[in-house]
Amino acid sequence: MRQATSQQRAWEVAMRHREWLLEQAKLICRNPTDAEDLTQDTIERFVKASASVKALPSDRSCANWLNNTLQHLFVDYCRKLQVQEKGAKDPVLRGEAVATPEPFVPPAYDSITDEQFTEALEDLKPEARATFELHAAGMSYRDIAQEQGLKVGTVGKRLHDARRKLYAHFQKYLTPGEN
Repeated sequence: MRQATSQQRAWEVAMRHREWLLEQAKLICRNPTDAEDLTQDTIERFVKASASVKALPSDRSCANWLNNTLQHLFVDYCRKLQVQEKGAKDPVLRGEAVATPEPFVPPAYDSITDEQFTEALEDLKPEARATFELHAAGMSYRDIAQEQGLKVGTVGKRLHDARRKLYAHFQKYLTPGEN
């Protein structure tokens, strides 16, 4: 019985604020139909929530609750529209056939063993190997140049030559067509 009277009082409060809520909804929705729906959803939520309280708060608190709920429902509505629009653009969400992705193929260099890599490094000239190892350790061209007393361009040339020599060395371990 208490629940029915509480909901009835909530309904009366909501109806007193309905016109004001509808005006607020029209301002944010800019569409009378959506504003009506938003207002109705707000009132329904208010009445359902009031079923669990013994007494309604002041009329001003109820008005604030209605206004906050209206704003939150509008944000939810906007998010829902964004998801729907995204779904309209996304072939997966529309249920259209999408080309299956190519199966993962590990890079060819994954087949190079540590021993093979060490062997390739030992084939480099000592200066090129030192430069390559510093760069592999994370040093910049400028830092390597300072440490080795070289120009930055010389460091770049040594690294280029080292990479070419390593690439050529690894070709014997790779099957044709792999790079």
